[in-house]
Amino acid sequence: MRTKNIKRKGHSEDFFGEYRDFWWNEGFLNLLAKRLQLHAHFNLLDVGCGQCHWSRLLVNYLGSPAKVSGIDNDKKWAKGETELRHYFESKGIDFDLKKGDAHVLPYEDETFDIVTCQTLLIHVQHPRTVIDEMKRVLKPGGTILCVEPNNLVQSLTQSSVSANDPVDEVLDHVKYALIFERGKKKLGLGDNSLGDLVPGFLAQAGFDQVEVRLSDKAIAMYPPYNTDEQIATMKQWQNGNTWSNEEFSDYDYFRAMGQESLEFFEKYKRKYAHLGERMLRNIDANKYHSAGGAMMYVISGTKPL
Repeated sequence: MRTKNIKRKGHSEDFFGEYRDFWWNEGFLNLLAKRLQLHAHFNLLDVGCGQCHWSRLLVNYLGSPAKVSGIDNDKKWAKGETELRHYFESKGIDFDLKKGDAHVLPYEDETFDIVTCQTLLIHVQHPRTVIDEMKRVLKPGGTILCVEPNNLVQSLTQSSVSANDPVDEVLDHVKYALIFERGKKKLGLGDNSLGDLVPGFLAQAGFDQVEVRLSDKAIAMYPPYNTDEQIATMKQWQNGNTWSNEEFSDYDYFRAMGQESLEFFEKYKRKYAHLGERMLRNIDANKYHSAGGAMMYVISGTKPL
């Protein structure tokens, strides 16, 4: 039976919370800023900015005087706008926020020193069009910086709860994740593991000096689960499915892939309905632990002069 989302949410609202504040290690950002010479960048555009979690970090490394522009097309794109403005004003940063489509950026050619996005391209229908637009509004010699994951690998990560699961069950989880991603992509809602392809897209778009790094961040979960990032992570888990929105759910993605996939979906939901409860029981008993790694690509390139 199809389940409906009761809570009306914007596309990325699930990721506006505290959990996202723990995505990066400061040491990694310091090194990234040095390698990309962010101090020589003054005018930044954050595409798909959400609540500017990403640009709020990068602004600390920009040259002065700096300006940050954010654009987002989410239905709740302006949630917290007042707080955002106060944040940047408190740092002496000129800030501009617009509602708009990443496929058609409402800016003049060659406007920004750096154009960046964090987990945006995995949600758009035409990522290469968005990259072309990011290039268009970027100044010659400017930097494009895209942060995009491969989320499929999470179906193979182990915890103390799942480490000894039967092979067939592990393969079920991989199959579920893969069909989910393919269905979402078929509906034109993006590719959750697009990060693997972004370096090639930048090269095809004509960027020079394309470089790829992996974020070194992992949020390890182990008893007594009392660090700030562990608490934020557990709150995030309580939100449930962070990839569905008010218009589409897992059911829709599987249905898009055909009757056989839909039958697998129904069977999977019945067979593994206990998994969430199993994990919570082990957390309550202080028995759950996992390294908490993820595959997050940090891809940069330079627009030719």
